[in-house]
Amino acid sequence: MTLHEDNKTVLIVGAGQAGGRAAQELAAQGFAGRIVMVGDEAHLPYERPPLSKAVLKGAAGEDSLYLHPAPDWRKEGLEVVLGDAVAGIDHAARVATLASGRRLAYDSLILATGGVARPLPLPGGEFCVSLRTLDDSRKLRAALELAGRIAVIGGGVIGMEVAATAASLGKSVCVIEAGTGVMARILPPPVSDWLAGLHRDAGVDLRTGAQVTGVRREGEGYVVEGPGLSVAADIVLSAVGMVPNSGLVPDEARGRTGGILTDALGRVPGLDGVYACGDVAESWNALYGDHIRLETWRNADRQPRAIARTICGQDTPHAETPWMWTDQFGRNIQVVGLRRDGAATVARGAVGTPGSSLYWLVDGAIAGGVLIDNGRDRRFLEKLVESRATPDLDKLADPAVPLKTLV
Repeated sequence: MTLHEDNKTVLIVGAGQAGGRAAQELAAQGFAGRIVMVGDEAHLPYERPPLSKAVLKGAAGEDSLYLHPAPDWRKEGLEVVLGDAVAGIDHAARVATLASGRRLAYDSLILATGGVARPLPLPGGEFCVSLRTLDDSRKLRAALELAGRIAVIGGGVIGMEVAATAASLGKSVCVIEAGTGVMARILPPPVSDWLAGLHRDAGVDLRTGAQVTGVRREGEGYVVEGPGLSVAADIVLSAVGMVPNSGLVPDEARGRTGGILTDALGRVPGLDGVYACGDVAESWNALYGDHIRLETWRNADRQPRAIARTICGQDTPHAETPWMWTDQFGRNIQVVGLRRDGAATVARGAVGTPGSSLYWLVDGAIAGGVLIDNGRDRRFLEKLVESRATPDLDKLADPAVPLKTLV
């Protein structure tokens, strides 16, 4: 497909951050055909990270979430369909059918369908609220205004961010995590332990190694139950991960995490003209030599832009260096790379002190690290990870040696 083919249609399924960025980049590249973006939510494309922090707390307005104000989408010359999910796709005929029954033909298809909050698969799971969408955040914020107690099931990123936000609002917070540490999929144990202590110092009742067997109603509230566990709450948040919305492709196009498999250009093998990006995409990443699915802001920002350029005739492979951040109790934590169990670690400064870092190494090469109140070093750490650098470990551990000198 080339820019001068004004009779071609690109259909974008998903009107979140990834879908919105794809549409913006197609317009910026001068794509002359028809661009249609379809979303199941009623909202224009917005970013999700503030939903569990600034927006939930009321420190930022919802307008700050949107990629564009509403009039700007019209200026882009796009057709935006909101509140009407794609119910099915005939890949052979290149036709999508919406829940309303409307049919949309396309030449290229970008699947930016993201995911949904994973339901709590236990008795009483229907009593829990979740946090994935703007409407979820609105509902939780309204409930927090009236509630005094919140139980959070799951000590991952969303669970810990909501816990920090609720505690800062003066709520009684209990976090229940089945594993031995919080954010353990992302953070090495020393940083996980420090973060747990930060929460406990702020009054959060943090239970690790705790198994939930169910949630029951009791009066106007709820009780979270398990062996040796009985936690009363006015709100129960289930924060046990997300499920990729990959149902619009055949089983053979899905990877081991349930995402949609793609090559480095974002193309879905076996489906001509189909691409996937953002949280739903399990994409080939040359840095790791494997298919990786990243639920990060930056991947949802960059990958769809690369796909849009590829559709416009400029093949643009994309290999994201994993990077995420979280802000809790006024502390900023940034993680670069994928955590490796059993990897050797090197600390720069005492873990948890402002400006400290903890790096992990595989076969002597830096594979990732955590930066605490130390965002200035992120770009240098990314370069070290991407180049598989093997720096002198004494210099790596020495805060007096600028990290940029090791790149």
